[in-house]
Amino acid sequence: MAMAGYISAGESIADIGADHGYLPLYLLWKGISPFAILTDTQPGPLEKARISVEKARSAGLIKPDTRIDLRLGDGLSPLAGAEVSAVVIAGMGGESICSILMADPNKTRSFLKYILQPRTKTDMVLGWLAGAGWSTLDRTVAEENGRKCDIIVCTPLVGATDSEF
Repeated sequence: MAMAGYISAGESIADIGADHGYLPLYLLWKGISPFAILTDTQPGPLEKARISVEKARSAGLIKPDTRIDLRLGDGLSPLAGAEVSAVVIAGMGGESICSILMADPNKTRSFLKYILQPRTKTDMVLGWLAGAGWSTLDRTVAEENGRKCDIIVCTPLVGATDSEF
């Protein structure tokens, strides 16, 4: 719910490493996002997302014509540049998040907003963002199943350079 609060009405979303897909499904159900892309690197987690989508459609939580794409691939590679307004990368280690952001700098900078939720090495993520010239819009801590989770909302600045971590 804490991450959902950072998505504004009308913003499309890509959930990188979506697993079950609960966040994008919630945003679609509430009519906040017009469409969502759920990605994962492995077929198993993507299948979990597909099952969640089918259950949500069957329950009438999501209209049958709502666009939900499920895509297999690593990081941002399944996305076209600027294809969505907001990108969520949650539940991964800080090193993985930094690697995803560094993999294709031009594509990475084409998205307007990121919501990052590193499970480890939050300081590494914050350091990379600062070194790459990104703007941190907000930072908060939420609790998930008794575990504290950092949430970073940020945006790449036009003309910013990328740094190594």
